[in-house]
Amino acid sequence: MLRGLNEAQQRAVVTVDGPVLVVAGPGSGKTRVLVHRVAWLLEECAVLPEQILAVTFTNKAAREMRDRIERLLGGRVLTGLIMGTFHSFGVRILRQNPGLVADRLGLLPNFLIYDDADQMDLAKRAVLAVGFDPKQVAPRRMLSRISAAKSVVLSPDEFAAAAETYDDEVIARVFKEYQRALRKANAVDFDDLLALPLALFDGAPGLLASYQQRFRHVMVDEYQDTNRVQYILVSALAEQHRNLFVVGDPDQSIYGWRQADIRNILDFGQDFPDATRIDLEVNYRSTRRIVETADRVIRENTQRIDRRLSTENDEGALIVLRELADGGHEARFVVDEIRRLTQHGGRSGDDIAVMYRTGAQSRVLEEAFRVSDIPYRIVGGVRFYERKEVKDVLAVLRLLHNPADEVGLERAIGNLPIGRGIGPKALDAVRHWAGATGETVLDGFVALAPAAGSPTAPDLSGTARSAGMKIGTVFWKLREAKADKALPELFDLVVELTGYAASFDHNDEEEMQRWANVLELRSDLEKYAVLPPAEQLPTYLEQVALVSDIDTMEDDGRGRVTLITLHSAKGLEFPVVFIAGVEEGLLPINRAVEAEWSDPLPLEEERRLFYVGITRAEELLYLTYAAGRAVYGRYQSAVASRFLAQVPEMHLQTLGRRVPTREGSRSSSLTDRARGGGSPGWTAPAAETVERGEPARRFAAGEKVFHAKFGEGRILEVNDRRDGDQELSIAFQRHGQKRLMASFAHLEPIP
Repeated sequence: MLRGLNEAQQRAVVTVDGPVLVVAGPGSGKTRVLVHRVAWLLEECAVLPEQILAVTFTNKAAREMRDRIERLLGGRVLTGLIMGTFHSFGVRILRQNPGLVADRLGLLPNFLIYDDADQMDLAKRAVLAVGFDPKQVAPRRMLSRISAAKSVVLSPDEFAAAAETYDDEVIARVFKEYQRALRKANAVDFDDLLALPLALFDGAPGLLASYQQRFRHVMVDEYQDTNRVQYILVSALAEQHRNLFVVGDPDQSIYGWRQADIRNILDFGQDFPDATRIDLEVNYRSTRRIVETADRVIRENTQRIDRRLSTENDEGALIVLRELADGGHEARFVVDEIRRLTQHGGRSGDDIAVMYRTGAQSRVLEEAFRVSDIPYRIVGGVRFYERKEVKDVLAVLRLLHNPADEVGLERAIGNLPIGRGIGPKALDAVRHWAGATGETVLDGFVALAPAAGSPTAPDLSGTARSAGMKIGTVFWKLREAKADKALPELFDLVVELTGYAASFDHNDEEEMQRWANVLELRSDLEKYAVLPPAEQLPTYLEQVALVSDIDTMEDDGRGRVTLITLHSAKGLEFPVVFIAGVEEGLLPINRAVEAEWSDPLPLEEERRLFYVGITRAEELLYLTYAAGRAVYGRYQSAVASRFLAQVPEMHLQTLGRRVPTREGSRSSSLTDRARGGGSPGWTAPAAETVERGEPARRFAAGEKVFHAKFGEGRILEVNDRRDGDQELSIAFQRHGQKRLMASFAHLEPIP
């Protein structure tokens, strides 16, 4: 069980009594520690699988860990071991206790989990329902504030009682209506999956005691990304046996905007004074240059647990820093360098990732890849289950599981052929009937079906009644078939009876691609046909709701370059990494820059994000920034990120910039252009290598200067660096105080 582990890893595996904090640096083998620890508990400590709760942050990580544990144990099947995400564990608690959940929380057993798109639809309705315009009161911002309230277990009434501003009052009204509509639909959102188990435990202390008795060992991965609710949940579950084992790295805490609280890991020793702390400091992933660079960058932060990263790997290649003219130039450089690496450097596209701070940056990059001959994939784009045609079919399946799902019903009526003829007035009439009878709106349509034999039905006439009867008849037939049909067969009936299969134009290539996605959904459903019929649909809908971008990301061996945001790249690793847009306003993001003097913590999270990007690289790391970039349709000058100042000179290879000219914007060879070649506007890196030197002139405190982005300012402080550069603190008239490196800032003195 301990073979191949270093001393610190072995200690983490065998320390099984009491609270344990493992501070695991990037690439230090924390997953291996978790795998071997579970195996150690099972084999050496006689712990039963059902007595272990292991919480991960992705379903993919949970699957991989379970597979590795079973292989380590010689193929033993780990029946009873609970290993999954916080959300999947929350669902498990709610599903396992249907009577208590219905009695204490008002949720019926067939409740649905609303995904991001469903939550957005519901938030928009809530905004309209309380009398506001969604263009003025943005549903996305409302959802963000509602999520923040739920992350600290605030109910709508509690939020309203604490409201201090008019904006808070608006949010309180939307929050209350959103939650009312959610419960009316017998649905929950992702935040409910964490908060409702706590509410259930508060209302049924005996239930909490039973879980506390069961779980002798509670293990949490990525502990630095837990929020308040998750912290309370795992602390409560571990209260009886006190064997709480958490693994994390405060330097990789990058989800503050999702209410993750870095204090959970920083204060672990205060919460558990008898805790054992074990540091995993040896990086097995990256070259020495990359490890030392990451270590130097993150040491600028104050919110951290101090320890020093090290590695026994080779020194490796220099980190490449490249300034480009603009976003398009940057994208072309990335594509052409990747082509060089794949054609002459022995690399496959699967080895390479291009990372960026914001999703908006992917557009220019994707355009450059699209016109090249390099296959690529975007992680974080439109997920399969979010495609319109897939959600249309899923809406019908959801209604068969939960007739109260009005979001799904409106989608089915609006997008499927059976909905033709049903307008807002007809829908309101059916809603009125449902409100008067206590039935669901879908039941109102089914009551119109002659075969249903309902004594009462909504008051519809003419075309609306005919259309309503058609909808009702289709759902009556599907309900009858649901009891004895396997999920793939039920799917076949859905696309046939709703007219959806016949609605696609078989002569239109784009339509056929959408139909192919619908058929892919059927293939997905076939995996669940092995379950008992009553379990197939609810199990499938639950898995679909909980899937994430990373869960669906597989190494398919097709040689595709990965385009991914830095947030999504957490936990991944690639031999070659490009980090694009390393400039002020992007990395760090502008809101963190603007807030730094009143609140420096967002800036520290931005630095952690840069650190995460650096440590995804195994062998080669490229950092790029542009001198200018189009922002919201307008071209703006840009400045290299302050974070680059911490990259050690001895590990850096700085490449000079050649601004593309009109003459150089196209290859002279039409054939080369047709093949995607003819890199415009830059020459081979080897011919351009220069060293970053001292700034063109020396600056002194008190001087007035002009900056292309920040305008006029006065230098308050000058720090001369050992490398000859100067770090300047400048008070700008319009943008406040900034710290800039003279060599990057391109300042012009003002007489």
